[in-house]
Amino acid sequence: MLQLVPVLFVLFILQVDYSSACGSHSGGPGASGRISENAIADPMISYPWRSWNPYDPYGFQYQPSPRFSQDLEGSANTFFRHHPNNLGSCRSSCTGERGNCLDSQTCSLAGGRASGSCENNLVCCINVVNSCNRGWARHAETVILNNTYWQSSLKPIKPSSSCSLTVKLDSRWPAGLPPPVPPTSFVTPVCQVRLDFLVFTISQPDSESVCSGDYFEVAGATNTVPNICGFNDGQHMYLHVPNSAIAPTDLQLTFNFGASNSEVRAWNILISMIPCDSPRLAPSGCLQYFTARTGSVRTFNWRDVVGTATRQLANQDYSICFRAAPSTPRQLCLTPCTVVTTQKAFSLSTPNAGIVGAATTTFVPVPDVSQVGSLDCNNDFIVIPGGFNIGNPAPVPNMAFDRYCGERLNALPRNNASTTICTTATPFRVLYRTNRDETLTFPTADSIPINSIPVNGNRGFCLNFKV
Repeated sequence: MLQLVPVLFVLFILQVDYSSACGSHSGGPGASGRISENAIADPMISYPWRSWNPYDPYGFQYQPSPRFSQDLEGSANTFFRHHPNNLGSCRSSCTGERGNCLDSQTCSLAGGRASGSCENNLVCCINVVNSCNRGWARHAETVILNNTYWQSSLKPIKPSSSCSLTVKLDSRWPAGLPPPVPPTSFVTPVCQVRLDFLVFTISQPDSESVCSGDYFEVAGATNTVPNICGFNDGQHMYLHVPNSAIAPTDLQLTFNFGASNSEVRAWNILISMIPCDSPRLAPSGCLQYFTARTGSVRTFNWRDVVGTATRQLANQDYSICFRAAPSTPRQLCLTPCTVVTTQKAFSLSTPNAGIVGAATTTFVPVPDVSQVGSLDCNNDFIVIPGGFNIGNPAPVPNMAFDRYCGERLNALPRNNASTTICTTATPFRVLYRTNRDETLTFPTADSIPINSIPVNGNRGFCLNFKV
């Protein structure tokens, strides 16, 4: 027993020294500190050491420790939401995680952990909520703090269950308390919430591309938010809400799990609250918003893998928006991504060619080409307003001017090569739509013959963009 005491003492010292070193990087480059409201921070950070990886069978060793729920009511809720020392967002110098600048006591009371420092002797407080780790069939958590990470547990998630998170948005000053001085010191109205899917994997859709097993859904947003499933690492969503200082609305985020007991189910979602006066607000109605001049945009569940392990999702109907460059003339160009597997970078329904017979017209599939005729783009398509092929070729019959589908991105019909599509129509906005199935819609089903599963599987798209 006497021999164990020094060992335990050394382990304790090592742990304290590690935490202190991690939290003390506040003077040099990369030090944590308040993030300017004008800066658009990239949440897809790389960690300086091995990060939590739910796909790793040994990943439990690196999962962040569970944090307390932020399910606070009354005076406690008011204390954290309107705390005078809450000076804004920060980024940890240790892990790159986003957090809030708070004094250390408030951070501890909020269930957070200090990781780096901010101005005025404040700490960068990282808040993590772990859900579905109590073995209940129905489980819910509540968050009130900006920059909160919602993570799954590495414990098995029960099939036929659900896991919910409520994001409480209420910036009104509580009745009965004297107003702050100056009046807007502590209240920051929120008009949007951004979800960054740092990790997102649940079951794949069925053969009709419907999320019939596991799916993620959002309630409370004013914009259209589709249910999604499958693999969505690196994707994001903007949820539009009424001004939280005038008509506060709670957002409900829910994972619903199917009956299968063999699925990989893991997520790590950064929840960022965007003030109503922020330049980072997405344009009205936009589910996704890209602010860089170059990058790539992918449909949910698109992945550069072999085969049909991932496919497009049914019942998608949303806008993807791009910030225009502060110059004239302005132009947005979209080009299919370069893939390293046999995956298709653009695959929205296999085009059909009609063969007119004596009594009927027979439709046959024409794979690996752009849309053949106008009816090809009835079910699954992308709308690029005012789109045109780079080089602006002369118009031909059945040429596309805004709606594109098939397995090649090209305004020219039945073309076997993808090209770059550009538009000068501002604001830059692309509409993506899929119908409810792959085989049932008649007479323009997404596959031929009717009721057959598409050989290639409709994959969605990955497009490089340049503004």
